[in-house]
Amino acid sequence: MLRITDARTGETVDAVRARRGLTRVEAHVERDDLSALRVLLVADVLARALELGGTPVATVADPPAALRARADALGIRRAEGERGGAGPALHVLASASGAPEGPAPGRSASEEAAPMDATTMGATSMGSTSMGENSTDPTSTDPTSTDPTSTDTAPAGQGPVIPAPSDADLDGVRIEVAPVSGTADPSLLRMILLAAPRRQSLDLAAADLDGARETLGRWREAVAGWATRPSKPVPEHVRQELRAAWEDDLDVPAVLEVLRRVEHAEDVPDGARFETYAYADRLLGLELTRDIGTQW
Repeated sequence: MLRITDARTGETVDAVRARRGLTRVEAHVERDDLSALRVLLVADVLARALELGGTPVATVADPPAALRARADALGIRRAEGERGGAGPALHVLASASGAPEGPAPGRSASEEAAPMDATTMGATSMGSTSMGENSTDPTSTDPTSTDPTSTDTAPAGQGPVIPAPSDADLDGVRIEVAPVSGTADPSLLRMILLAAPRRQSLDLAAADLDGARETLGRWREAVAGWATRPSKPVPEHVRQELRAAWEDDLDVPAVLEVLRRVEHAEDVPDGARFETYAYADRLLGLELTRDIGTQW
């Protein structure tokens, strides 16, 4: 059963009361920027996690058109439900203070409050991939980029703004998401956002885009190769590790860490590696299987 931190109380609660009952995941976005995009991404991953657990989900969001275009580019599924519809609701929205809700498990309050930089991302989720400061990708530092998913250049106060809902407006669990700043290659943005704890501020200017690109490319190439090997089921202990990670407050960085271990595990056959990555990608949405059949 997925458990999630309710920002109203700071307590971890069951995400749903009845596993088979319809649940609404409502994303609340105030403007067209990367922080709002992160809210939509967290809502998307939350809905995927619930569906993997057998819970039917209706996603709800009404982003501005420009933000919707960014979300489409990131593979964020479009909303299909209505606010105030049937079923209990999980509300995903930007942190009111722009700060994390509280320390993540195993981290001190001072560590959690610091912006997520590239080195921290590499240590927690990328494994052997270094996420240092020496990115050579021009989109990582160019503040004038016009790509809809790569930057936030509008001055504060400009662009469409939707008032944030008050606690009185929300009829269910409140899930807060910390802000994002900086720029990033749109083809890598989903990977970079998933690698950072959602309650921790993220500075994309510090991200090593080359490192993220290498990891994502390596995984896609490996999955394409493993797909040619005899099929084997996901090892039960690996399945349990993956589910334990995302059911523990939607800990996506921990899911990525499981994949890093499986990549080099000597006791996991290639066919089982393939099934493991394909299974995890139902949550991650990183298109890890997209290169199957392209190597020949």
